[in-house]
Amino acid sequence: MKYKVQIAKPAEFDIFEIHQYISDEYKNPEAADRRTELIYERMKSLDENPARFALVRDEYLASKGVRLMVVKTQNVFYIIRENPNIVFIIRVLHYRRDCVNILRTQIDSLLKEIGDELSDFTTE
Repeated sequence: MKYKVQIAKPAEFDIFEIHQYISDEYKNPEAADRRTELIYERMKSLDENPARFALVRDEYLASKGVRLMVVKTQNVFYIIRENPNIVFIIRVLHYRRDCVNILRTQIDSLLKEIGDELSDFTTE
């Protein structure tokens, strides 16, 4: 069963920042391009069997349905919704950041954004 993969605005900005950081700090725009292309490629792969990655270990975030896929040094956090079948990428954070606390403070607004997008999607 195919899922539509949607990237929330905060996750898009995360990917932009990752690209900028690699390009500026390492003076290597080609490596930045390769890393962001890899992230997008792996996120796209969630269109089939997105449940293959586990829920996060944090009990509160797991209760909200947050899953984790690791891409090199980045943690891709996402939520699966059925009817319609959509995977929402909510954040893409470097593994050394305090991902759990970042997500805990933002999860309600991220879920609201998903709800808004779902209502837009279902009325089309």
